[in-house]
Amino acid sequence: MLHESLKVKEFTAKEGEGFRLRIRSWEVTSPKGLYNLDFIQESLDEDGVVQDSSTYNFHLDKEEIERLCNGLLKNVA
Repeated sequence: MLHESLKVKEFTAKEGEGFRLRIRSWEVTSPKGLYNLDFIQESLDEDGVVQDSSTYNFHLDKEEIERLCNGLLKNVA
């Protein structure tokens, strides 16, 4: 459970049959300028119910997040 004072942002990056990728982020309380990113991979059954979930956690500053975004979008046509 996350503390209610955190300004958590969450969105679904990709969803398909049997699969969903959600991203959740917030600024950590210390040190300033560091952000938490959770990549949440979910396996769904035929009814869309989560059967399995894996969370990959990263702590990045704004520059690192920008490089990550640019790298991901570089290969998008």
